Amino acid sequence: MAPPLTCDRNFSLEDVHIEGAERIAEAVAKYDIDRFIHVSSYNASKDSPSEFFRTKARGEEIVRSIFPETTIVRPAPMFGYEDRLLNKLAGVTNLFTANHLQERFWPVHVIDVGTALSTMLEDDNTASETYELYGPTNYAMAEIAEMVDKEIFKRRRHLNVPKMVMQPTAKMLNQLLWWKTTSADEVEREFLDQVIDPNTKSFADLGITPAELRNYTFHYLQGYRSSAFYDLPPATEREKKEEKKYLHVIDDQ
Repeated sequence: MAPPLTCDRNFSLEDVHIEGAERIAEAVAKYDIDRFIHVSSYNASKDSPSEFFRTKARGEEIVRSIFPETTIVRPAPMFGYEDRLLNKLAGVTNLFTANHLQERFWPVHVIDVGTALSTMLEDDNTASETYELYGPTNYAMAEIAEMVDKEIFKRRRHLNVPKMVMQPTAKMLNQLLWWKTTSADEVEREFLDQVIDPNTKSFADLGITPAELRNYTFHYLQGYRSSAFYDLPPATEREKKEEKKYLHVIDDQ
């Protein structure tokens, strides 16, 4: 059986998340590096039905066994320039889904994650700790998609395909096409909501207040607007203006 594929068909998830992490940890231990931060993933679990999350969890175990002072970081799905969240939802090729966009998670600003990593490097008290970094609000993917549509003044269609059809199709396309499409494991992850581990630390332990997604959709999606709408205000500002107009009409009545 061929190894499971990532976006690069030369390496499997095990190659990257386990063997790759092991080599880095061995180099850190060998050369007596002071601080080592291992960026894992939300939902990392050895019992997950997703191979991505299982191999992430195994990678965490290995780096800690080699270098116990490792700081492990599990960021939620991140938003920012060239992200795979807002840009994916705004793109014309994001057409098919298998779970009606019902996956739920706490999206986090990439800038906040970067700030947290920088803070950890300077704070020895973060050594050997595990941090889950996530935003302040839990969203369903469908709710984020609706925000994206309002911001870009376009309606992106999302056709739902049953999981039993979508998974084998994604697997076949991933093997046949050389460009990035999707994978059977990505389909599996659509059915896995983010679960917060209560035994881990978070932004609060670093003195950081995470940003709210809806305050940045305009900032990162303006380029998807047509020229006719390019300079209009963000959706949140438009909604506030409409609400004020509505309340004004009610008061007059």
